[in-house]
Amino acid sequence: MMKTISWRDFRIQASRKPARIALADGDDPRVVEAAARALTDGIAAPLLIGSRSRIEALWKSYTKAQVPCLDSQELTAEERARFSRELLALRKFKSLSPTEAEDRLKDPLILGCLLLLTGKVEGFVGGATRTTADTLKAVFSIIGLAPKTSTLFGFFFIESRALGENPPLVLLADCAVTPDPSSKQLANIAAGAADAFHFFTGDSARVAFLSFSTKGSAEHAIVKKVQDAVRMAREKTPDMALEGEWQADAALDLATARMKGVGESSMAGRANVLIVPDLNCGNIAYKLIERLGGCRSVGPVLWGTALPANDLSRGCSMEDVLDMLALTTLQARKTSPLEKSAYAH
Repeated sequence: MMKTISWRDFRIQASRKPARIALADGDDPRVVEAAARALTDGIAAPLLIGSRSRIEALWKSYTKAQVPCLDSQELTAEERARFSRELLALRKFKSLSPTEAEDRLKDPLILGCLLLLTGKVEGFVGGATRTTADTLKAVFSIIGLAPKTSTLFGFFFIESRALGENPPLVLLADCAVTPDPSSKQLANIAAGAADAFHFFTGDSARVAFLSFSTKGSAEHAIVKKVQDAVRMAREKTPDMALEGEWQADAALDLATARMKGVGESSMAGRANVLIVPDLNCGNIAYKLIERLGGCRSVGPVLWGTALPANDLSRGCSMEDVLDMLALTTLQARKTSPLEKSAYAH
């Protein structure tokens, strides 16, 4: 039986030691409400980046607490100069003039990542009103990757309400970063996803590499890519519980796994980490799961950044933002049990 970890568990864990988290979409109504909830419930110490007048107008509907806001228009000359110097010191921005660097501070994604880089906050969340490409560009160029990271990816935690009152969470990856990963990249994503699942839940990962084929029931170059990834993953992480290539129903339903000849596996119907062949599959799958399947999904959590920096779907709800604040706080407050260099402060 799958271990039951809920969003409530993540929020409770985060509230034990809330972290300072910058929110780039600070004047979006969903983000403001989530920030107020996070502050009231002690899940995080949010910092909303955006128009102070718009943020304050929304904020007063939720709490009488002082609004934690940073409006780039209110930066002092000294602050602008200091952040500009930090930006110009980065390889991606060396070609800018000081005036151009100061102008970039008007972008909440840039300013939020600089706040994280300079230690003013301990985590960053963006993307509620911007594309994943915009968010990733800012994170890549300012925050960068953690030591030993080979393949950055983004995952969603998915909760199926169809599975009962206390449904298990399943991790789905990659849903954000690499459009067409190689077999080696898929193997790396699987290893990282298993690490991430254990990091957040404390449970052991059971990884299924998904395909439209189960154990050679179809032949195609895409199937071969997944088969090669399974072989590489077994060589790279021999202790990881994994199966593939499997169709999704075999990974999640024991009766179907038996029908497809893989029911004897201890993984049959019990996978909690699902690795998709490409970004098309991951992105389409989580959106269909949300809109047609009666499920909640939160992400994409970016796994492998040098500091905790995460994305949001533009279709996110207030609850999604709140849970992302909890997950980002946990990244800021804990070190991974399998890779202690990741997120170390």
